[in-house]
Amino acid sequence: MLNNRRSVWRVGPESRWTTVLPVAFIIVSLCSLVAIPAVVARQTNMMRREISNLAEPARRAANQIQMDLAQELDRIIAFQVTGQTQYRDEYFALLGREERNRVALRELSRRLGGGLEDDLNAVMVHAGRWHEGVRQGELLARQLPAEVWTTRMFERHAAYTKALGAASELELAMQGAIDDRLQRMRSADQWSRWLTLVLTLLALTSALLVAGLGRQMRLLAREAVRRRQDAEREAIESRNARAAAEREERRSAFLAAAGQQLATTLDYDQTIGMLAQLVVSNLAELAVVDLVDSDGTLRRVASAHRDPELESSLAEEHGRVRTNMPEPVVRIMQEREARLIGSSRSLIEYAGGGSEGNRTMIAAPLVTRGEAFGVLIALAKESKPFTAGDLPLFTELSRHAALAIDNARLYLESQQAVRAREEVLAVVSHDLRNPLNAVMLAAQLTETSPALAEEDREQIETISVSARRMSRLIADLLDVTRLEGGKRLPIEPGPVTVASLFEESEELFKAQASAASVTLQMRGSQAVVHADRDRIMQVLSNVIGNALKFTPAGGMITVRAGEPESGEVQFQVSDTGPGIPREHLDHVFDPYWQAKRTERMGAGLGLPIAMGIVDAHGGRIWAESEPGKGTTFRFTLPVDADQARGGISNSSLTLSSANN
Repeated sequence: MLNNRRSVWRVGPESRWTTVLPVAFIIVSLCSLVAIPAVVARQTNMMRREISNLAEPARRAANQIQMDLAQELDRIIAFQVTGQTQYRDEYFALLGREERNRVALRELSRRLGGGLEDDLNAVMVHAGRWHEGVRQGELLARQLPAEVWTTRMFERHAAYTKALGAASELELAMQGAIDDRLQRMRSADQWSRWLTLVLTLLALTSALLVAGLGRQMRLLAREAVRRRQDAEREAIESRNARAAAEREERRSAFLAAAGQQLATTLDYDQTIGMLAQLVVSNLAELAVVDLVDSDGTLRRVASAHRDPELESSLAEEHGRVRTNMPEPVVRIMQEREARLIGSSRSLIEYAGGGSEGNRTMIAAPLVTRGEAFGVLIALAKESKPFTAGDLPLFTELSRHAALAIDNARLYLESQQAVRAREEVLAVVSHDLRNPLNAVMLAAQLTETSPALAEEDREQIETISVSARRMSRLIADLLDVTRLEGGKRLPIEPGPVTVASLFEESEELFKAQASAASVTLQMRGSQAVVHADRDRIMQVLSNVIGNALKFTPAGGMITVRAGEPESGEVQFQVSDTGPGIPREHLDHVFDPYWQAKRTERMGAGLGLPIAMGIVDAHGGRIWAESEPGKGTTFRFTLPVDADQARGGISNSSLTLSSANN
């Protein structure tokens, strides 16, 4: 009975499943092979569009923000060292580009999701603090003394570091979004290949049972193979693109780190040596730096080698003039463009790398302000020769290095100039004071002689006046030297009435104003300030005397003092002169600075000293002017403690010295 039982798995001439089931398998397989790749392709294309249209632009924008933040420090240091406004303009251009990238990133991060908006907000917060610190520190408002701006830069460096870190984290987050989509694409491709393989096996199995469908199954199999190859090719292209992006990211990170490291010091020799070490530790086996001397010859100034013994031997060449320069080096210096150079015995010997080996070299000129002042030569390792793809990296590195070296050289020259000026000031202020005192004493003794004729007495008075002016100039030079050294001027403050200051000033300048046909008006109060009387008279003398220089005949100079307010009294000196151009207002308190039309009217020390005296009292001084309508100088002094408690009543005082 068991033998007569019919099995559903028995294959016979009447078994329908032998035809229906394979055909069903083939139909299902064909439908699946058409539908599934289409769905997978649609998903892959959608994710690829997200990468190309959203994630990759967002990553590039984040990378650009990081690069711009890294360059801001270079522009600030360049502006403070050189005083050239082009670096300040470049800084603000970087700010504008950062803002545009942040606006673009805000929209892209919102569409990408994944918490990227939080990373972008962190970048905006830290960058905003850094930029606010730059503004508050006046690092771009004017050129500060070296000690001041280096201190302020150090105080704000933490905010700058946080901004760079936040930008780096944002770029990593953007790269993570790309990697996530790439992973999903790979998963979809793997799933598609696996399912294709299963369906192909089913179709092949069905083809063994249905010979008539064999050709169709083979066509389906070839189609599946073609699609798989396409998917593999796309995967390879995706991997290549990612590898290129990673190389570019490493290149940008290296350049940012190199630029930051080169900007950490203004020491000339240290900056040059740091450049050679950077190249050897990251890119090459040997690196040398040659700079152009004042006579046009090249001199070896720095070198580095991976082998410490060879590096010691290369150090013996430092300071020597390089003769018989190879033609490629001369051509690169003339064309100011980095070049990839093949193996050349003369070049390898010139660089100090021996005469053996088949290695490539890259020579990059150091160019600043349109002139090539040196050359960087790097010798590749035998196991890893340079390619044309390395040229952009060396070009950018040489640009950063040229700027850093030029800044260090300018800083060195400025320090030498400052030392030379200080030595001259020391000679003028100390070695000339003794003979000048002797001249003044002799003139005073001669004036007391009864036998001195009247015409001779006038000459002696001229000598005395000139000697006193020389003594005052020496005192001004000493004061300016103290101020430039970062010291406060010595003062001995006490209670001083504003009225007494105005009376003395009116007596001092009455004759000079009358001779110049200028009306001098003084309006003040009986307020009492806590100040050094002699020093404040020096401030008033400098400011009023400066106003007399520029007020034409028939003009007016008004000196006022307001009532005590917020613990201080504000003084005001206004004239009806031609005024100061807006672009010169920021320089009127700079030592030795004078406008071209006034360059022969003084030494340019009065206003800087006035600012130093007011600062020593804890006050403020500033200038306001409109061309054609005159100039007003204002400064504040603290109120005396007794008057601040209401011990002295105020009353009005007006003095006037009109034209005679």
